Amino acid sequence: MKRIAISLAATVAFIGCGGVKNDTTQPTSSPVASNADRGNQIVADYQKDANAPFRQDHVRFTIRSEKDPVQIYEIDVWRRNTDSETDTLSIITKPAEDAGTGSLAIERPGEATVNMTYAASRDEYRETDTGKMFFGGLTAQELLGEWNKYDFKYLGDKPVNGRTGSEVEGHLRKGETSTIDSVKATFDTETHVLLEMHLFDNTGKELRTYTSGDIKEQSGHKYVARTEVENHVYNSHITIEVITREYPASIDNSFFQREKLKTFVRK
Repeated sequence: MKRIAISLAATVAFIGCGGVKNDTTQPTSSPVASNADRGNQIVADYQKDANAPFRQDHVRFTIRSEKDPVQIYEIDVWRRNTDSETDTLSIITKPAEDAGTGSLAIERPGEATVNMTYAASRDEYRETDTGKMFFGGLTAQELLGEWNKYDFKYLGDKPVNGRTGSEVEGHLRKGETSTIDSVKATFDTETHVLLEMHLFDNTGKELRTYTSGDIKEQSGHKYVARTEVENHVYNSHITIEVITREYPASIDNSFFQREKLKTFVRK
């Protein structure tokens, strides 16, 4: 159970996505380039709204699958975002046997994202890759929101659950690696929040489907409070609920140092 909890903590490092800002610079000499401009700008608008300097969440994961009983985890998340770095500390609070397990995710432009955990039994820190498959069949990359790995183009307007959205398609950039080869995502044209997302492998097979539910507002920020995820590979369903969200003026720097992971470990 502890191994599963560590993986889950790494996976939820960035609920609501966003990540390090994408480079939206594109040539504008053709209609194709114009669609690319608009697609990348739509993603950039989403990231701009999502990337508050500081954020604190309490999140619940409910995981259902054909083979296993329902599992519920609750996690506290502290996030700091600057132009040069995004740091996220995630700590499991429930169930009790996994409380204190956590991870620190560090994202920097042009560098591979690092997920760091602490193994109390060996008193050592460990790093995991964002492409690793975690419990429930998700990867850290999906929820960290590594949008900078993809080039996007605008496909057109698309209604989703009564809202008007702008649909974009993204393909993996040359030199980038991921099990997710392409993405189709629809963003609310008014609030820029993510309404729907489809992830595909390099054969065109759909891996996961994300559908947003409740949209709430806190301190002037719109955000998705409930997301339903269908994992088509593992036949699992994950419900992600943002129970509370705050946008504090600051968070102590110690929360984004790896030594902080030790302080939550149960004695």
